[in-house]
Amino acid sequence: MASKLCGKWQIISSENFDEYMKAVGVTAENRALANDKFSGSSKLCQLITNDGDSWTIKTITSVGEREVAFKIGEDFDSQTIDGRAVKVSMKMDGDTLVETQVGNGVESINNRSVEGANMIMTMSACGVTCTRKYEKV
Repeated sequence: MASKLCGKWQIISSENFDEYMKAVGVTAENRALANDKFSGSSKLCQLITNDGDSWTIKTITSVGEREVAFKIGEDFDSQTIDGRAVKVSMKMDGDTLVETQVGNGVESINNRSVEGANMIMTMSACGVTCTRKYEKV
């Protein structure tokens, strides 16, 4: 069930993050910051809550917090953590929360699902995929 996604998840590993950030157009300066503050060894957490089709994802980092509230199936305008403007749509595909971001002509598909005791987040754009693993805290 989608409710398995609910809770506080702390990152424990990240693969191909820098290449993914390059693919979506993150600047070199912001990539350096992100590689330091949002890597697999950081204390980055995602707090996910939902009530019916209403969801909230709060990203908690050492440099601040960012919260996004949305409803499944309703498109919305948002800003990435590095300040890029994107159009976002969210849907459920079985037990997977699928986030589609489009900005500056680039589409990124970000999937969150639970496998065993971990949340796996894959972020794919322009043929590049980053896989980030989280554990529930």
